[in-house]
Amino acid sequence: MTFLLVLPTILALLTLGAHFARYGLYPLTALLVALLPLLFIGRRWVARVMQVVLCIAAVEWVAVLNDLVTERVMEGQDYRKSVFILGGTALFTLAAALLYQTPRLRRRYGAGKADEA
Repeated sequence: MTFLLVLPTILALLTLGAHFARYGLYPLTALLVALLPLLFIGRRWVARVMQVVLCIAAVEWVAVLNDLVTERVMEGQDYRKSVFILGGTALFTLAAALLYQTPRLRRRYGAGKADEA
């Protein structure tokens, strides 16, 4: 069950990594892939790092969406599919960050009792 809660993080990081690789930003792709092994470390800071990275990733998807919509509007093309796809990707990425607030992941990453006090 814990794996299913972490799976969206893996998918979100790999998706953003593929996006960066498409534009030749290989150091950013490598950084995102290098974050994946951290998921095996059950420490509070890992959860916070993942949440920050995922929130930044969601902002990146919104920025990409904004650029794409602007470009398509200027060219007179339909942009609705792009809004659904990239908007959904941004929401999925943000949801992955929010999953670290679930009781199971809070226990997994050691954020249980210390955060309640």
